[in-house]
Amino acid sequence: MLDCFPHLLVIKTHSSGWSIVAIYPSSQIAAAQSIVPAPDGTGTAITPGPQTGPQNRYDITGGTTSRDGANLFHSFTRFNLNAGDTANFISNPTVQNILGRIVGGDASLINGLIQVSGSNANLFLINPAGIIFGNNARLDVSGSFFATTASGIGFDNRWLSSTGASDYASLVGTPNVFAFPSQPGSIVNAGQLAVKNGQNLTLLGGTVISTGKLSAPGGQITVAAVPGENLVRLSQNGLLLNLEVSPAASQSGVPTLPFSPLSLPRLLAGAGADHATGITANDRGEIVLTGDVAVPIVPGSAIVSGTAEASATTVPGEQLTFWATG
Repeated sequence: MLDCFPHLLVIKTHSSGWSIVAIYPSSQIAAAQSIVPAPDGTGTAITPGPQTGPQNRYDITGGTTSRDGANLFHSFTRFNLNAGDTANFISNPTVQNILGRIVGGDASLINGLIQVSGSNANLFLINPAGIIFGNNARLDVSGSFFATTASGIGFDNRWLSSTGASDYASLVGTPNVFAFPSQPGSIVNAGQLAVKNGQNLTLLGGTVISTGKLSAPGGQITVAAVPGENLVRLSQNGLLLNLEVSPAASQSGVPTLPFSPLSLPRLLAGAGADHATGITANDRGEIVLTGDVAVPIVPGSAIVSGTAEASATTVPGEQLTFWATG
């Protein structure tokens, strides 16, 4: 696992906080296709788009829709992007939500551009093993953007499993419930994630760290660290999202995972540093992975030390939600 992830993540500390200054990728990233569709009958297809220099574009088509055509589902074995590369989700105007799940059991390293073309659909990126947005990660999405390590996404009383079989035709309506397993995966953002005016930007994971930039002008930014075996419900109220948490046992049919996501330090270490178990500061003011120090960022932590902008000039308190429960 993690055969194409960073060997080392370095975080620089300074008087106003700390920030990720480098993610060093494995040389194996370029050797394998960055995005691979899952052979699970979803029908996701990956087509190389026009290439400009060393950059690659991956056009994502096909997929399976809900009965009403409003929700489009994609399934991937692997979903990674090198710097300068683009993942282009091609849609049509009738699609309101695009949900892309990564089922292979490896975390995603996204260091390029994610975009949606052909519609103003919201985009949900779901990888229960973990998601890392690198320094060059960007968004070009007309709707809202959600990144989550949930094990399942709820549509009323029906569920999209993050890894297993799902009845896609029956998944109509708005995806607004997120189920988390006993050991939820982590999300790390070092990039510049921005959505269009009036749209929402949401990061939901077991542990969430953002040292990059989050921007949702006129919209809502939600960064939530969710304790294990809980449900999070996002209820729409104008532009604001209300977080409600309840035990996963309170609903039947909640999807589970066939694997345990890596802890945060092992996620960041990748295959090149399997011995790493913690994060510590050295005498140069850098925070690096170590082999014998327990990670100070415990599950259930939501840390935002970079920039978060929910309006053009100021950030009203009700527009930003940074939520953590241990």
